[in-house]
Parts: sequence; structure tokens; C-alpha cells
Amino acid sequence: MSPSLSPRFFSEKEVAKHCTKDSCWVLLGTRVYDVTAFLRMHPGGEALILRRSGKDISLEIEGPPHRHSENARRWMEQYYIGELDRDSTDEDTEEVSPEVTR
Repeated sequence: MSPSLSPRFFSEKEVAKHCTKDSCWVLLGTRVYDVTAFLRMHPGGEALILRRSGKDISLEIEGPPHRHSENARRWMEQYYIGELDRDSTDEDTEEVSPEVTR
């Protein structure tokens, strides 16, 4: 994403939907990354990323088993697609059924 462009914002539910080999997104704090193209290149294997897809990987980046290098962090920036919107409300948010409110 070009630094001159405003970031796109995604809800947690939207990020969580991208958890397959065909569309794999991860969070690093509030930053959203589409790492689909990186899966096969990951030195630890694609399964490690797929198990964490749609989720925050901050703890894994910091370690253990190992802390990722600054080079790995810079490399990841090419997959940046936007920011997490923690205040968003999804259209498919569960509604309270009438039976529950009685």
C-alpha cells in the first residue's frame, strides 16, 4: 500500500474470514496483512501461518520459540493492506432473539 493512500479499515470478523490457503490474512496489533502469497515461502512452513490466520500474530512475532528479525518485519510490510477497526459493527452481528429478552 502506498504511504500516500489512506489505509483501508477492516472489522475483526472480516479479518477472521480470511483463513485459507486462497486468502490468508493476519493481524499484527491493529495492522492487517494479506500473507496469502507468502505462505509457501515461510521458512517455518505454511501450516504455522494458516493455524494463526485471521488472528493477531504479535506474540508469535515476538517469540518464543524465536523472535523474528527486523528484516522479517520489514519484509512483512509488503503485505500490509490496512488497519483493524475495533469500533466497527458488522452487518452480520448476531441479534438478540425475542425469546432471550423476555
